[in-house]
Amino acid sequence: MKKNLKFSVVATWILLTRSYDAYCTYSLTPDLSNEANPLVSIGGITSWTTLLVILGALTVYSIYAYSISTFKPTELLPERQGMPFQNFVGYLYLGKEASWMVTLYKLPNDLVRFNNYMGHVLTRALVFAGAVSSIMWGLIINSELYRRIHSPALIYTILIVGSIVIIYSWNRSMYYRYQSRTTLD
Repeated sequence: MKKNLKFSVVATWILLTRSYDAYCTYSLTPDLSNEANPLVSIGGITSWTTLLVILGALTVYSIYAYSISTFKPTELLPERQGMPFQNFVGYLYLGKEASWMVTLYKLPNDLVRFNNYMGHVLTRALVFAGAVSSIMWGLIINSELYRRIHSPALIYTILIVGSIVIIYSWNRSMYYRYQSRTTLD
């Protein structure tokens, strides 16, 4: 698929599914009293305007980062050969050899690297979240059985586990690319 077409399809999917999720959420809980989003349930946001501004900014950023990783990609792979996977993951994120755990608590010093990395992983996670939320709302609207088993814990477990799998898979594919590149040199 050509870059422009793929970018347009992915960006449109993210915008449509995030909008659909907000619309359905508003229909169910216009006062946010039943909202499970951590910004509301933990962060204490009580205003739809504030919530939509934050979620809108994050969505716009993800599309911006995706455009950077698509149209102005930066080489994220290390030049040094023989790096083990757990340190390779840290390198992809920070630009220097480090344990994969740094991805949980550090930010890269290089904004270009950060945007490229997020353009890959955040976009994939949002595409997945869009599918999950769209299916969830379809089932809430159309299935009495699903309404009985639906819970925020179920949805957030699916989202978290799915995002971890997506991020791991992307890192693993980049590691295979790195290994094949270093064996050809």
